[in-house]
Amino acid sequence: MHRFAFVNNKFICFNKANIHIEDRGLQFADSVYEVVPVINSKLLDFDFHIKRLKFSLAELSIKYKINKKNIHIIFKKLIKKNSILNGIIYLQITRGVQSREHVYKKNLKPTIILYTQKKKFNMPSTNYKGYKAITFPDIRWARRDIKTTSLLPNILASNFASKKGAYEAILIKNNIVTEATHSNVWIIKNNTIYTHPSNSDILKGITRKVIKKIIKDEKLLFKEKSFTLKQLINADEVFITSSGSLVTPIIQVDNKKINSGKIGKLTNKLAQLYEQQIQ
Repeated sequence: MHRFAFVNNKFICFNKANIHIEDRGLQFADSVYEVVPVINSKLLDFDFHIKRLKFSLAELSIKYKINKKNIHIIFKKLIKKNSILNGIIYLQITRGVQSREHVYKKNLKPTIILYTQKKKFNMPSTNYKGYKAITFPDIRWARRDIKTTSLLPNILASNFASKKGAYEAILIKNNIVTEATHSNVWIIKNNTIYTHPSNSDILKGITRKVIKKIIKDEKLLFKEKSFTLKQLINADEVFITSSGSLVTPIIQVDNKKINSGKIGKLTNKLAQLYEQQIQ
């Protein structure tokens, strides 16, 4: 069966999906993106992703008018065409094509790229696992709240983590935990849940937003407050959230086991509540 992508208003075979060599997304990472999870052929948190996409486009002054209804239709068609039960939809919008120059011209026509990928998610109902993470210096640019494709520091950290047999790299800036290479980081200490405040040091994760609401609804103790590397290492529980990882326990950070290497009760509870919400 053919795999399909959507590029510049056309559904095409995936292996024929190409962009121009002078596309600014290719040459300068002058582009933004979103990764939307699909569970049981249903889109998760679509409205939140579109809202963040609009923010990223506006912050970079990329002139593309989002038509939420049309994008939703394209997403659903891609899910059907590619027979996606569980997976992700990747959406990227670049500033467009022009001769190579740092200064961009006005009124460029943006390039639109969408495709799907099948994926198994880590959920409590299906062999739930905890993973190892390592720590790594946060050397990213100062606007991490914009979801751009400028991800080279993330790639370096992720590959370092892979070489160490770790699932994720947790990033440290001035001894403060910011986030991880593709997820937000949470710790639990004395039944209080902590995560980094929403500012330009982190990406305002969509799953993070949903978990915050669950915490509020359940009346759990919560502080949106930065925490140090020492507090991370000494936490009772650690977990990460993202559209790809959902709610994933971290049971070891560097050489230190968290909760004796076992998934924590509160982490498991949040994961179960999240899974119930998305089914």
